[in-house]
Amino acid sequence: MFYEIFAFLIGTAAQFLATALLLRCVLQAMRINFSNPLGQLVLTTTNWLVRPVRKLVQATGRWDWVCVLLAYLIVALQLVLLIGVAGQLQLMPLVPIRAAFELLSIAIWLAIGLLLLMTALSWLMPGHWLYAIADRLCQPLLGPIRRRLPGTASGIDFSPMVLSLLLYIALIVVRRVELNLLSWMLM
Repeated sequence: MFYEIFAFLIGTAAQFLATALLLRCVLQAMRINFSNPLGQLVLTTTNWLVRPVRKLVQATGRWDWVCVLLAYLIVALQLVLLIGVAGQLQLMPLVPIRAAFELLSIAIWLAIGLLLLMTALSWLMPGHWLYAIADRLCQPLLGPIRRRLPGTASGIDFSPMVLSLLLYIALIVVRRVELNLLSWMLM
C-alpha cells in the first residue's frame, strides 16, 4: 500500500512538472506572451527549475531545449525513485530509455489535452483568452489535416477528431515500441 501511494504522489508531481516544462517550451516556440494567467501559472511552476539552469546554459533558437531536458530529468528521477523504493535495482539501466518514452507520452497527452480544451472552448466560449491560446498551439497540428480533408457543406470542422484519433494511435505505437524495445533489452 505504501508503494502505491508513493508511486501515485511521485508520478503525479513528476508528470505535472514535466507537462508544465513542455508547455513552457511550446509557448515560447509559438511566441505566445506569458502575461496571461496560463503563462503566469507555467512560469510560477517552472521558474524555480529553469532559472538556475539558465545561468549555466542559455536558450538558443526558437525551442527551449533546457525545458525539454529538465522535463526528461524529472521523469528519469521519478523512475529512479520508484525503482529504488521497489528494490528493483536491476532495472536502473532501463531508466534513460523508459524516461524518453514516458516524456514522449506526456507530450502526446499534452497535445490531446490542448486539443480537447480548444474544441470545448470553441463551442462554449470562443472569445475566451484560453481558447485563443489553445487554438494557436493546435494550429501546427491541425493545419496539415485541414488542408487534406475535403470541405463539408455544413461547415463542420472534422480535423480535431482526426487529430485526436492520430494522437491516440501515436500513444499506442509509442507504448508498443517501448514494450518491444524494453523486452528486447531485458533478454
